[in-house]
Amino acid sequence: MKKLQLTLSILIIFCLMVLTTQSIYCSSERGAEKAQEVESVFHQMVDLWYDQKFDELYERFSYREKGAVSKKKFIARMTREKKRLACCWQKVQNVKIKKIELAHKLSSSGKAVVSARLGFEEQSNVEFVNAELPFYLKDETWVIKMKDILSTAPDLPKYKSKKKKQSKSH
Repeated sequence: MKKLQLTLSILIIFCLMVLTTQSIYCSSERGAEKAQEVESVFHQMVDLWYDQKFDELYERFSYREKGAVSKKKFIARMTREKKRLACCWQKVQNVKIKKIELAHKLSSSGKAVVSARLGFEEQSNVEFVNAELPFYLKDETWVIKMKDILSTAPDLPKYKSKKKKQSKSH
């Protein structure tokens, strides 16, 4: 009887270990898959930025939330930019997915932070900017807040949301 209990206990522990290992493996596999997805989206976004296809960039990757930068404003600010993304190998370097958070058991929501070195040029001068851009997984699509892109460009003033002025009562 004791041998049967011991054997049964060992079997249960073994099954629990297998299930736990499988869950961890699936979770890390899913995280690696999502990291590849967000890196691909980052490169697509940078290519559209370089090609100055701001309309398409906004339509494909904009995280639309209350108070977000409008499409018209985004395009106007990006076209006024004096410095453009540099060409070729200077455009983007050292891309890393610094952090990825996925909602438990959901593949349709989460957040990832992409770190990269972006090159901007004005005539023949190239200036490099180290950037950390947060991407958000919404309905299985990686998107970015346009204000984060605007804040990355070196010659644009940092994006500030409008705040209502409160009048002082005397």
